[in-house]
Amino acid sequence: MGASDDIRAPHLRSRDFLGVFAVVEREGRILMVQNARRIGGSEQLVWDLPGGQVEDGELLHEALQRELREETGLVVAGAPRFLFVQEGERRRGPQRVHAWRSFFFGCEARGDAVAGSEVLAVAWYRRAELPALLTAPYHDSFGVWLAHGGAFFGSCWPD
Repeated sequence: MGASDDIRAPHLRSRDFLGVFAVVEREGRILMVQNARRIGGSEQLVWDLPGGQVEDGELLHEALQRELREETGLVVAGAPRFLFVQEGERRRGPQRVHAWRSFFFGCEARGDAVAGSEVLAVAWYRRAELPALLTAPYHDSFGVWLAHGGAFFGSCWPD
């Protein structure tokens, strides 16, 4: 597997992506994880929701549980609640490099959040603080969902 297909670095991929992301809220704050991403040709630190790629043969809820545990040490408690889906494409000029489909779930989680080996840091933010943090092109749908709700969003990440 080449670096462009590395599942730990979806921002470097050349294949389509199926992902799951957790919206974990406690005491009016939402859990975010910090990652390094290559955006617009430069490495940037971004705050993302915990989550990642669904592996072959894995169900969405299984991937959500695994990703949340790997990135934050938290354990999903109860059934996740579907929030919305984002379908997007990454483009370099007129060419589509890859497409993605990401499912977002609200969930309760047990434990204390700590940064796992796949992320740089974890932090809890109030909803009002999130718009300033959502700087990556793929954050557009989460920002709209926070402001207005909704169930399906399209997105484009131009490079």
